[in-house]
Amino acid sequence: MHKKLQDLPTSSVNSRLTLGGMALSELAPEPVAYPLVTFIIRNWNYGRFVGAAIRSVRNQDYPKLEAIVVDNGSTDNSRSEIEAAIGDDPRFRTTWLDRNLGGLAAGLAGLHAARGDFVCFVDSDDYVFTDFASTHVQAHLALAGRAAFTSNSVIEVDGDGGIVSLDARLGPSSSDPSFCPEWAVPRLSEVSDQKFNHLLQGLAVFDPWQGGWPWSPGTANMFRRAALDLSRPRIADDQMFGLAADGHFCMLGHALGGSATINIPLSAYRQHGANSFAGSSAIKAMWQATGPATQHFAKRRREALRVLVEQAELFVPRIGTARFWSSLAHVLGTNGSSPKQDFDLPETRSVISENLDHLFAAFGKWRTLRKLRVMMSRNALHSTLRDSRHRDFATLYGPGMAGVEIAAFAEQLKRKLRSLRRLPRSAPSAWN
Repeated sequence: MHKKLQDLPTSSVNSRLTLGGMALSELAPEPVAYPLVTFIIRNWNYGRFVGAAIRSVRNQDYPKLEAIVVDNGSTDNSRSEIEAAIGDDPRFRTTWLDRNLGGLAAGLAGLHAARGDFVCFVDSDDYVFTDFASTHVQAHLALAGRAAFTSNSVIEVDGDGGIVSLDARLGPSSSDPSFCPEWAVPRLSEVSDQKFNHLLQGLAVFDPWQGGWPWSPGTANMFRRAALDLSRPRIADDQMFGLAADGHFCMLGHALGGSATINIPLSAYRQHGANSFAGSSAIKAMWQATGPATQHFAKRRREALRVLVEQAELFVPRIGTARFWSSLAHVLGTNGSSPKQDFDLPETRSVISENLDHLFAAFGKWRTLRKLRVMMSRNALHSTLRDSRHRDFATLYGPGMAGVEIAAFAEQLKRKLRSLRRLPRSAPSAWN
């Protein structure tokens, strides 16, 4: 299914878009062009690997791309390796940072200069297959609705390039009606009929209200630029250390616009013993996140939450009230914890207390407090209000807050009744 690297040109004059077997250039009054794809390659002291990452982008079979290499103040031989791998390829640009700001800040430095409609973040110790961009773009075009991003399965390789495993933890194949009929899908000439059929069989759509993490990490995702602009972090670059581009943008992008997975390996995740996220190769039913990045997970949840609540007035008209609150729960979700436990966390309370004005503007004061009381314990809401500058809401003993407590109890009762109605008839009664 995949072409060999040495057999591929860096661009193709034969690339074309078709619709129902006819060239779009013949159907439209003016040429319909391929969308520009931007690759942002982030590097820090991975001189031994970064050349392979760059060459994998250079050898894409997709004809319309640009690449931005952002070096995070490397002190090894990265600069010479980067310059040698780029050569005189005019599609590549470089940005040299003075110090290591981390993966997300480096990604944002590249994003600032990016011109593409679609954006891919590439970790310099990983690499992409030659059909990565063409398959992802084709997947986006095959969806009836716009997904915020697509994610592919990966192969795992060791530090010397030896294959370790196929990490295909993505969602199952889907016959979701969100797919366009085949005759209505704009087709890329780089994607053969056989490959297109494989793509449809391996494509699964995940709606924004579906929780969990069904995606591959790092170098496996293609984002719509609009989704990245909406979900950019709200803190300064020098405060982002420890935050990852996929950890931030996958969670927020999915919450705002949904996602899709491609259960075809299109990139490689290199397991070399010094990975930030995975401390070991993936083994079924074992938690892979054991690297140093785990110590920053609380910070990642906090900053994702900050993006949503600081822009509540922008997001609520676009995604609706119910999805806004479920999005907060989604970005806070942790293994084994309940939504109420997540909302009771100190980092959650601090972000909400700092941004009550935005929530009040989006929902009104008492409606906001009623919703927070459903999602938080009484003590957590007490602390949130006490820490905010709205001192008139620092007590829960007034008539208004009594109404909040009653509304919260009524909502919890409704949820309990709904869950009981969903129980199968053969199940024992919940009242026994």
